[in-house]
Amino acid sequence: MVDDKMLTEKSKEELIEIIKGLYKEVEELKQKVKFEQQKRVEKFVKANTRKKRKKRPGQKPGHVGMTRVVPDHINEVIEESLHECPECHHALGEPIEVEEQVQEDIVPAHVRVIKYRRHKYCCEHCGREVTAPYHPEHVPKGYLGANVLIQAAILKYHHCLPYRKICELFKELAGLTVSPGGISQALARVSQWLGVEKDQLLEAIRGSPQLHVDETGWRLDGKKSWVWALANKRLAYYHVDRRRSRKVLKTLLGPDFDGTLISDFFSVYLNLPYRMQKCLVHLLREFHDCAKTDRTVEFVRAYRKIKRLINDARRLHARHGQIPNGKYVRLRLRLEERLFEFTTAVYTNRNLKRLSKRFVQSWLDMFRFLKDPSLDWNNNLAERLIRPNVIYRNRSFGNRSDRGAEAHGTIMSLMQTLRLQGQNVGENLRLAFLRHRQGFATPCLSLGTC
Repeated sequence: MVDDKMLTEKSKEELIEIIKGLYKEVEELKQKVKFEQQKRVEKFVKANTRKKRKKRPGQKPGHVGMTRVVPDHINEVIEESLHECPECHHALGEPIEVEEQVQEDIVPAHVRVIKYRRHKYCCEHCGREVTAPYHPEHVPKGYLGANVLIQAAILKYHHCLPYRKICELFKELAGLTVSPGGISQALARVSQWLGVEKDQLLEAIRGSPQLHVDETGWRLDGKKSWVWALANKRLAYYHVDRRRSRKVLKTLLGPDFDGTLISDFFSVYLNLPYRMQKCLVHLLREFHDCAKTDRTVEFVRAYRKIKRLINDARRLHARHGQIPNGKYVRLRLRLEERLFEFTTAVYTNRNLKRLSKRFVQSWLDMFRFLKDPSLDWNNNLAERLIRPNVIYRNRSFGNRSDRGAEAHGTIMSLMQTLRLQGQNVGENLRLAFLRHRQGFATPCLSLGTC
């Protein structure tokens, strides 16, 4: 500190030198503070962008080893015995020990050719011609049986094999000769007969209290299209459309949908006449990606703030039912106030300016899961269920016709729904197809709501 009495005794030139020295010292302190601040920012960014170390392979030390479960039944016992010594050819007596090994194998498949003969009669009483009913395994006017058709559907839509490889598989494993075009047309007919089940599934989707929605790119006859996915924990519905607009969702869900739609921040999901819950994982992911290149103090502070806010909301959501309702409401309102303050803040950073528009449009739908604890705060379910379509697209490049797109949506919807509900996909699809193909119009798959 400079004494006032000393300053009065200094000349003008000396005072100027003192001021210059003080100004230089202030600038040095500013640079030091800026350097320390930037160092803390880089440390935060590095901590949040660091790649996780790969987990060591295998179980932890001390883990009890696991082996294959022994089957509960034996179909055949084969005795491997000797009657004489292979060295001296002397006769052997009773064995002193028996080594046992249980081995599982599959029976090689073969083509089973069946001829169905339907007998017609003329009733002597009423004079009408009557025909015997179909056998439960009979596919009317079909050259391929139900087992072949449903297995082809599973290979195509679950294992994502091209039609030619399905034909090769049938030829090599069972000796069945069929053309790729024949399988394609047969699966299209299967989807038409299963259409009544898809209609029932759509009604169940419309009555769901919450739905996850997502879309991914597709090719329909070489033109850009999209696959839409609507799903909850028990139902999955897929639809191929040339449009990527909110009209598709309004058509699928209808005006009477009373549930909550969980989605990302894509503009299509704005201004919909439904309750919405935005995926907070998408928001954090974008902040995380921006933090890799944007290391300004303003952005890092905002990133820390929104990350802390979302984590607080998640912790409060996990405590629902464990704390009094009045306290829960107060904490929820406080979190909504903090989100409103973050939304209405003025930013100069270009990334924050862009992201702030997203907050203004959707901040009311970001913490809806706190009002309704049954809702999810992320859209991971839709992303997982749309993944099979991405794998299929990488193998087959979409569909060539509207008929193929309709078949894709129908069979994929029923298969994924049955898998979500833990039901046998092949057996249920086979029975439903046979029932509808033989003339029954009522749904036979019990696809309840979530």
